[in-house]
Amino acid sequence: MALHSENTTIANTRPRRGIGHRRRRSLVALLAVLVALGAAIAFSVVSNASTPHGVTQVGIADPDLLGESASTQAAQLAAMKGIGITEIRMDANWDWVQYGGENSFDCGQLDQAVASARAAGMSVDLIVDGCPPWAALSGTAGDPSPQPASSTQYAQWASEVAARYAPRGVGTFEIWNEPNNAAFWPPAPNPAAYTADLIAAYKAIKKVDPPAVVLSGGLAPETNDGTDINAVTFLQDMYADGAQGYFDGVGFHPYSFPALANTYESWSGWSSMDQTSPSIRSVMTANGDGAKQIYITEVGAPTGGPAGVSQTAQATELTQAIATAKATSWIGAIYLYTWQDDGTDTTNTEDWFGLLTYAGVQKSAYTSVKNAIG
Repeated sequence: MALHSENTTIANTRPRRGIGHRRRRSLVALLAVLVALGAAIAFSVVSNASTPHGVTQVGIADPDLLGESASTQAAQLAAMKGIGITEIRMDANWDWVQYGGENSFDCGQLDQAVASARAAGMSVDLIVDGCPPWAALSGTAGDPSPQPASSTQYAQWASEVAARYAPRGVGTFEIWNEPNNAAFWPPAPNPAAYTADLIAAYKAIKKVDPPAVVLSGGLAPETNDGTDINAVTFLQDMYADGAQGYFDGVGFHPYSFPALANTYESWSGWSSMDQTSPSIRSVMTANGDGAKQIYITEVGAPTGGPAGVSQTAQATELTQAIATAKATSWIGAIYLYTWQDDGTDTTNTEDWFGLLTYAGVQKSAYTSVKNAIG
């Protein structure tokens, strides 16, 4: 049975919360070392990849939207539209849909979230990620984000996602999330394995939806620590493994907190886009992709936890990032991470990236983002 079949079984179960709530874990671990040096923010925008210009729309990376009721989704999306947000990034998680086996599909939650986003007039970036235990690499099946054992099977999932959701108005598909981070590619990042999946998924998506924008998975601003791989190094390895020609834009997560976007720091994800040597841009240009754009599919800063910054700093970071994205022709998108705090644990930086507090109160950045979007 195909995912795009009208007879696909659907249910309304809540998604597993593993991936969305571990999204910043290794970054926070890095900041525990660099906390005296850095701090960043979360954003989002999608523009036309074929005609480079600065971004004209801003989006939100919101992994929690899938778990909300239809009425809550509608209310949140309306509030986002109210401050100028017009794009949403969320997971098309293979494990959440096919956890019951190769011939079992439970796509009710994803169908509802996509329908809510489109009804709100939002464009959608679906992250083609996750892997059910039956399709995972041996020894990784118990991990929250195991890597696929087979590029062919993963590409079939990517094809099913595009075939089902392109007709429903989804135009952007991102191939995995932070594959250079061991939390999302256990037991350790593998550029060759990821690139094989990227190539296979790109071909599969383009076969069913030729106009689709296919992005390489947003890379995290990691260090080369023997497990995680620096984003620039990982991109170099991707090209060496044959990635050129198999993505329409490079996904990147240029977190820089506690430093601001406009402040150069050699370790800053934002600075590494084009100011370090080498940089994401210089690697793209050296490999014949200077005309392609970087899609900032996450960026943000926490206002609490051990690596937190002030609300004023978060607001300034987001304002600078949006302004730079608008003015920079090689930036194709900017997605803010994220809409609302996940909790109030003062020992957990992960809880504090929202434009709203956990209780739904607007932070300073809420108004700043609205003004920056204009």
